[in-house]
Amino acid sequence: MNLLLEQLRHWRRTERLIRVVWGGARLVAILGTVLALACFADWTADRYLGSETWRRVLSATWVFAPTAPTAEERWFSDHMRLAHGFRPPPAAVIDDTPGWMHAGMTFGQLALALGLTYWLLVRPWLRTPPIDDLAQHAEKAIPAFGHRLVTAIQLNRPAARTHGMSPALIAAVTREAGQLAAAHNLLQLVDYRRLGFALLVAAPVLIGWTVFGLAKPALAGVLLRRQLLVSAEIPRSIQLKNVSEEVWPIGAEVQVRYEVTGAYPRPWFTDRLRAELGFALPPPTAGFSGRLRVEPDGQPEETYDLVYEKEVPGKPGAAYFVTKLPPSSINFGFSARLDSGRTRETGRVRFEGRPQLSPDGDALTAELWLPKFLGTQPDGGPFVRRTDGWVRGDVSDALPLAQIRVDAKFNKPVRSARLVPILREGARERDFVPSAGDNFQLPRDIDTDRRSAVWLFPTNEKLIGYRIELTDDRGFTNEVPIRRTVRMLEDRPPAVALLPESTRHPDPENYHGTSTAKLAHEWGDRFPLAEGGRVMVVYSARSEQGVGRAAVAYRVIPKGVAPDAMPPEWQQVQHPRQDWNWPENKKVFKRLPLKPVTANLAAVGNYVPDLGLFEKSWQGLSKFDQFKVNVEFYSQPSPNPEAEPAGLEAGGRYMFEIDGLQKTVPDGSGGFTTAKLEVGDTVELYVEAFDKNPTPGRAPGHSREARRKTVVTGEEAGVAIKMRDEQNRQLQLQLQDKLRELATDQADLFRQTTNAPKEPEKK
Repeated sequence: MNLLLEQLRHWRRTERLIRVVWGGARLVAILGTVLALACFADWTADRYLGSETWRRVLSATWVFAPTAPTAEERWFSDHMRLAHGFRPPPAAVIDDTPGWMHAGMTFGQLALALGLTYWLLVRPWLRTPPIDDLAQHAEKAIPAFGHRLVTAIQLNRPAARTHGMSPALIAAVTREAGQLAAAHNLLQLVDYRRLGFALLVAAPVLIGWTVFGLAKPALAGVLLRRQLLVSAEIPRSIQLKNVSEEVWPIGAEVQVRYEVTGAYPRPWFTDRLRAELGFALPPPTAGFSGRLRVEPDGQPEETYDLVYEKEVPGKPGAAYFVTKLPPSSINFGFSARLDSGRTRETGRVRFEGRPQLSPDGDALTAELWLPKFLGTQPDGGPFVRRTDGWVRGDVSDALPLAQIRVDAKFNKPVRSARLVPILREGARERDFVPSAGDNFQLPRDIDTDRRSAVWLFPTNEKLIGYRIELTDDRGFTNEVPIRRTVRMLEDRPPAVALLPESTRHPDPENYHGTSTAKLAHEWGDRFPLAEGGRVMVVYSARSEQGVGRAAVAYRVIPKGVAPDAMPPEWQQVQHPRQDWNWPENKKVFKRLPLKPVTANLAAVGNYVPDLGLFEKSWQGLSKFDQFKVNVEFYSQPSPNPEAEPAGLEAGGRYMFEIDGLQKTVPDGSGGFTTAKLEVGDTVELYVEAFDKNPTPGRAPGHSREARRKTVVTGEEAGVAIKMRDEQNRQLQLQLQDKLRELATDQADLFRQTTNAPKEPEKK
């Protein structure tokens, strides 16, 4: 009996093992297939999700198609952006296998594995037929057993109900069943075909995974780790590395550049040239480009071609692919795809303003520091002049040998700031290059925050402006030029004017110095010149470069001598400006320097410019002595000593004595000799003035017209004076008559307008 039970138990264990093998094979086949499908789905999603084609497909569907914002939504977005600087984040872009998909596949496979384990392993194990069923199956397979096998097993159980049965009969049945079992091997009844089926079911899956693992071990390992929710990047044959600049200036053309390595598309001809001859041609762009997706903040995404640029120097097998984007000012993210390669992380470009002037109203100012030859302020500093446009940085009427101070404020810290003066040479412009050791292009002073700078540069006769070049810490430069204008004052000699001759008293308190007596004392240039008399020279001079000195240029024109009979230089020179720098022995006009006069205005009174005298110059003098008073050259003080230099204007009065003058006349033998001045000769006078500019060889300014006086006798001079007095008397009478007529007309007009109008008569 023990032998029989042992065979049945062995049969049951074998049956259970076969069931487990068959279920395990199906479990491996199903889970392996599902795992392969999940890995393929992961690989497919990783490669194609986010591609332009896939996104185009999604956009074409009614579920995923983007909807245009309403007018209210656009207004709200613009209001938030303009009023509060808020920009909505870009729409989420699925460019990788989503996490929910990873989790769904992983936990789905786990649930499937648990269910299949129960259904294919646990359940068949539990449902393995018991010994009685196996004994019954053996009785059917071996007819010789009859019913002895099942009967012997059931009657020999401890709990079997054998009451009323013959023990001898039970022993005989048991003995016969044992003998029959010993004669037959019950394990031959086991169905082993299921093991072959198990091998057929599991082998393809196992072989497929084995081949895939051997062929792509890295990819297989990554895909399996990703199914275990481990973060790992799927290896690709093409690798893209973002080497673009992160920060760009606002309004610049952005270049997004990737360094591409791996098996990116190369023409076979290029590979052959590289391999055999060491020579590489740039590959054609057709079919040799990827796609770049750009996601501007708060704006719809855009796509561009990512095209081949060149090989990476020093890195064989690596190439640059680039996309040039149009100028913009909106920050954006970007990602790229090139065949099987793509970027795992989104790149980012943000814009930053270029260095420029700050928006403050006084961001750029320019002052003119007057040259030192004009003097200095009481504190020793130069005089400063602010011309029209100084708050914009423009300078007008700049003087030579002056300096221009430029103060600039910037919108951001700058690494370098350079000011370049600009000169004009003919129709062209060129930079004003400083001399050695004097680099005025660099700031004289720069603030600690590097947001402001000060320059001081000299003027030049060809200076027309200046520009400022800025570079910030990122190397951005100011592409919009910061350029301002400098207009040099025309370098003219001092303006000199001969003022009318006048015998008016300079003291306004004197009767002959009042305005009513002015007409009687104004002579213009008609005051007669008697023998041994004086020529009244009243003049004024002005120059923005100051008036430094003056002189009287004179000559005598002899009576009755034809011009062509005079020396050659007389025929060539008609104005003192034509011979002022000739040698002394060749000059036609003689010069009489005018001596500078310093005056205590508290003692001599104010200066009277139109008379060339001080108010008290004639105090206590007779009329004869009054004509001897000279104020030869008086440099007028500044009306505002704190802001304006003195000496910009000068003037004076000089009684030019003709006694002792010599004239040049022909001697009758082809030569020339000098002779004493005679009646009928003409004295010609000019006043010339020099400015304070110390540059050698500067020309003086001259009075525009000459003062010419013909020498007359004393009697003729007296007659001329009497005729002038009579003319003045007649003129005064005419003026008085005119005044009376005007007064009468005004009175009549007033009388007519004040009388009430008469009422019309009734008919």
